[in-house]
Amino acid sequence: MSVVKGIFVGLWRAVASPGLVVWLWLVNLVVALPAAGVISESLRSSIGASLVHQDMAAGFDMDWYGEFREGADGLEATFTPTVVGVGAFYSNIEDWLFGGLFRQFPGVVALGAVYALLWVLFVGGILDRFTDSGGFFRLSRFFTVGGRFFFRFLRLAVFSGVLYFLVYRFAGWLFGRIDDWTRDVTVERTVLAVVLMGTAFVALLLSLVNVVFDYAKIATFVEDRRSMLLAALRGLRFVLSHPARTLGLYFGLGSLGVVLLALYGYVAPGAAQSTVTGVVVAFLVGQAYLIAKLMLRLAFYGGELSIYQDAARAEERGEPSEAPEAPEVTESAE
Repeated sequence: MSVVKGIFVGLWRAVASPGLVVWLWLVNLVVALPAAGVISESLRSSIGASLVHQDMAAGFDMDWYGEFREGADGLEATFTPTVVGVGAFYSNIEDWLFGGLFRQFPGVVALGAVYALLWVLFVGGILDRFTDSGGFFRLSRFFTVGGRFFFRFLRLAVFSGVLYFLVYRFAGWLFGRIDDWTRDVTVERTVLAVVLMGTAFVALLLSLVNVVFDYAKIATFVEDRRSMLLAALRGLRFVLSHPARTLGLYFGLGSLGVVLLALYGYVAPGAAQSTVTGVVVAFLVGQAYLIAKLMLRLAFYGGELSIYQDAARAEERGEPSEAPEAPEVTESAE
């Protein structure tokens, strides 16, 4: 299967699963609501009906923000101008690249861990949905299959977490060395080029970990593997054996994500909303982008699954076709 076909298959599988998309969006909303409620109440108490309220209607008040920041602690301290509009997503990308996600307020890290565990539970159901050709999306089947693979995927998550940690440690060492090497360099373009190359190399390592463990999950699901160490090795071998297709799909869909982010940055209303209509429109545009991101994430799984199925069948029978059947789920199990 070609990279282009894999991308289209992945996107089609996401588009053809509206019930799954809506469910994942609702989970995302529910996980975010507690933190949003805490920060909203803090902002309401700080701004109130004061003159700041009038100033904020005309635009963001940096004087107020400076005072708020000095007195903020805990979850409130995570409120920065970057959380509004497209800035939040740029900030997340930077945190992913340099490990900043793990240096956030503990409450935010805990929420992230809960969300990550939910996705560990959901992956089995997502893969099953993409191999189940009939009927509507059913939560009973979704949780049945997800629960069957939960502890296996949790072990894979632990393995990948160790590798992510090692990559971030390496990145810290690498950028420390880059800082030493470029300390006496007077040409800014040279420094920028070296930093960009270092950043690209770290991003490649992180992407490889991500891709390898995606295919480890797919191998576990398709072949009902029990040993997660062997599944991880299978994912690594598969990526190394099919680098053009696996990495081509990953970076192809990743490029679509960059385009999507740029489009959102262009249309996002931003923070300067002083009417109910403006706030509602800003919220709806932001949620539309989140739904598009969820669909893109599903497209990764759908495309990777199709590539693995096609390649696995070709390896077994010497002909391009669909891959081995996924583990069957009977109605009695639901």
